[in-house]
Amino acid sequence: MSAILERFTNELLPGNGHWPSASEIQVSSTMQKFAERDSQQQVMLAQLLDFLEMHNETAAVAAALEMKDPDLFSFAKVLAFEAYYTSPKVRDVIAQRSRYANRPPQPAGFQVVPHAVTPWNQDAILWRSDGTERSEIVLKMQQKDPNKTWTVEEIRQWQP
Repeated sequence: MSAILERFTNELLPGNGHWPSASEIQVSSTMQKFAERDSQQQVMLAQLLDFLEMHNETAAVAAALEMKDPDLFSFAKVLAFEAYYTSPKVRDVIAQRSRYANRPPQPAGFQVVPHAVTPWNQDAILWRSDGTERSEIVLKMQQKDPNKTWTVEEIRQWQP
């Protein structure tokens, strides 16, 4: 188990009077076990450990990672949270505080996706013409700029 990984997980999950800290429930070693399930996760965990070693003297290493490599930080955060919230001690706290049944969320937990997810509007126009004049205008707007992410305000203006 890496001491620097344990320090990192304690920054993410410091614990308090109700919740155990990451180090109390060995989140860092659980992360390493979870990463063994997938070769991409093993590579990313190795990259995380390299980063943490290079920034060993940094006071807020989690914040530094988030600034320098957001994708690696996202992977590490999700893996740490998966390790934390599948712990029986954390499930006990959840059960005591919420009356949620103390059981694993799934037999194997949730799989960590280590790569970027394709945006919903990247490859195709998703607007479908319904035959109205307004839908034709919206379709033309999307064809003109297919990679645009529309705001809620803009979408509300689409209504006839």
